[in-house]
Amino acid sequence: MRIAICDDEASQRDYLRQEVEGWAARRGHTLSVHLFGSAEAFLFAYDEDKAFDILLLDIQMGKMDGVALAKRLRKDNEWLQIIFITGFPEFMSEGYEVSALHYLLKPVDEEKLVEVLDRAASRLRTAPRMILFRKGSGYLRIPADEIYYAEAFSHSVTLVTKNGKETFSMRLSDMEEILGEGFFRCHRSYIVSMKHVKRVTRTALILDNGVEIPLSRSLYDAANQAFIKTYF
Repeated sequence: MRIAICDDEASQRDYLRQEVEGWAARRGHTLSVHLFGSAEAFLFAYDEDKAFDILLLDIQMGKMDGVALAKRLRKDNEWLQIIFITGFPEFMSEGYEVSALHYLLKPVDEEKLVEVLDRAASRLRTAPRMILFRKGSGYLRIPADEIYYAEAFSHSVTLVTKNGKETFSMRLSDMEEILGEGFFRCHRSYIVSMKHVKRVTRTALILDNGVEIPLSRSLYDAANQAFIKTYF
């Protein structure tokens, strides 16, 4: 579990880190805690590495406040558990439009923080399977359900998802290992998500978005078995 604490007060960041680490130790969670002094600093790190699970976010900060940051994050991440920290109750209504998990008023009460962290951990356990990909110096996390297929090009692999495309420098065999269960290598250049396969023919897998992925003739029987396993 990766937790980010974003607050422009150093003493508040240190207090929250101490409380979060204590909570994790008592619950048996393994986690890493990352501290940020501004919304801009977090956003810079997030653009390189989106693999955060929980964000403890102060509302009143510098140029970009916590609500503005949360709106930016919600554009491509609905499963990040955002917990607002504020000293002003009047700001609490602003969390509804960004699906904040909860508000905590300063000074943050330890028992209430523990309760909210427990709720966040519980939600994460019911979240869709997420797949973590190494990209550049950071990581990119993509829900498995949103991946249609992977296609190999020379020394890279392009992943086609509901939100576009992502290209990684790796072999297709490495991508196959990362994707794991639910994905099928149907051709020397393609891996497909069986969840998105609508029909299997002798020469192709027809996806629910209309795309036809080539199917090696020798893999026709295996593709049918994988299709049946997925839906029956």
